[in-house]
Amino acid sequence: MNAQEIISHFGMRPHPEGGFFYRTYEAPQVLSADEMPCGFVGPRPLSTAILFLLEEGQYSRLHRIRQDELWHFYMGGPLRLACIDTHGYPREVTMGHDIFAGQHVQFTVPGGCWFGATPAPGSAFSLVGCTVSPGFDMDDLRIGQPEELTLRYPMAKDCIREFCPPLNDAQREACRRCGDDE
Repeated sequence: MNAQEIISHFGMRPHPEGGFFYRTYEAPQVLSADEMPCGFVGPRPLSTAILFLLEEGQYSRLHRIRQDELWHFYMGGPLRLACIDTHGYPREVTMGHDIFAGQHVQFTVPGGCWFGATPAPGSAFSLVGCTVSPGFDMDDLRIGQPEELTLRYPMAKDCIREFCPPLNDAQREACRRCGDDE
């Protein structure tokens, strides 16, 4: 099995942050605008989940959302998941099946942290799942701009340099649409 077969099988689409995704779950329960936590726009599903695939050399560019995001490793080679916490400190974990070597089959990225991912060296692809609550909406997505992030988080400059590769057209449009309202 290869990445293109998986992308085709699920009908995955390109994601603005990089890689490919397919929404697998949307909770039938919907939170009204009045029920949403502060800062969220409603209504929206109580929870959503996606499959997310990165091929060798692809990056999920540094981005952030308001809610915690639970990542689940499914198949392919290990995945490097980089985070910059709200104080500007970088952290990296490896997602994969080798739990005795310190790899994670699940990892939670706290809401508000900048994070990105790429397959580990030697990984042809990595397939993961991502679950959020309240459910994800593209209005939640903030894509990182390297110059701004480096000024805010100088301790994470190496992480920013690697996980903020040049934008493609879809990413540029997402940045124009959402901006960075930190």
